[in-house]
Amino acid sequence: MPVPAETDYRGFRLEVDAISILTFDMPRANILSTPVLNGLVAALETLAATKTVRALVMANAGKTFLAGADIKEMSAFKQADARRFSRLFHRAASLIETLPVPVIASVNGFCLGGGLEIILACDFVIASKSSVIGAPEINLGIVPGAGGTQRLPARIGKLRAKELILTGRRLSADEAEEIGLINRAVGDEELSAEVNNLAGLLAEKPAQAVKAAKRLINSGTLAKEIAEWSRLFSYGDPKRLMEEFLGRPRK
Repeated sequence: MPVPAETDYRGFRLEVDAISILTFDMPRANILSTPVLNGLVAALETLAATKTVRALVMANAGKTFLAGADIKEMSAFKQADARRFSRLFHRAASLIETLPVPVIASVNGFCLGGGLEIILACDFVIASKSSVIGAPEINLGIVPGAGGTQRLPARIGKLRAKELILTGRRLSADEAEEIGLINRAVGDEELSAEVNNLAGLLAEKPAQAVKAAKRLINSGTLAKEIAEWSRLFSYGDPKRLMEEFLGRPRK
């Protein structure tokens, strides 16, 4: 069954193409509720099964990339509700992390709580210099519940992760770049071009090699590297590209 070129979900829209774009576009502020997360899971599963996709950009309309989880919804949670919500959120983040193609977060504005956990699951993060990033969950009597306590230390080290999570301190995009939380902070007017250039570059790379590299970096071992490296020679790209490098005419 063909995938629709553009689909509106609860809280975001998805444009499916070689470079697919998922844009959070809620009227007041972009937040993650159960319906939004269910839609996000469905959208990511669709993308994972669509062989023509070469990269995904996650972006936002308005002044927030993602302001976090829906506090109004969470305020009524009992323990069982919280467990279901956390599992759903973990599912969405894991689908981003394991999506076969590179995922670029294009952050413009506030990226807090669950928003930070979403970008931690992405492969690249480019943010406008006016963006604000943080993990304020501690101020609500909770902790990050969508992988943040594990992915943030892996990204920036335990010392800095403890500072951010235990104090709830917010960072500028420049500081986030300085500590290695994001790839680059760019001028607000440069964000779209910077992300588009990166997405275009990634989409041009040999698809099977990109997928293998992402899998190995995320959860590889030396043994898996041998297996993945060898497997790539079953595809046509290595022979073609190596012959081009050597200046040999294609047969």
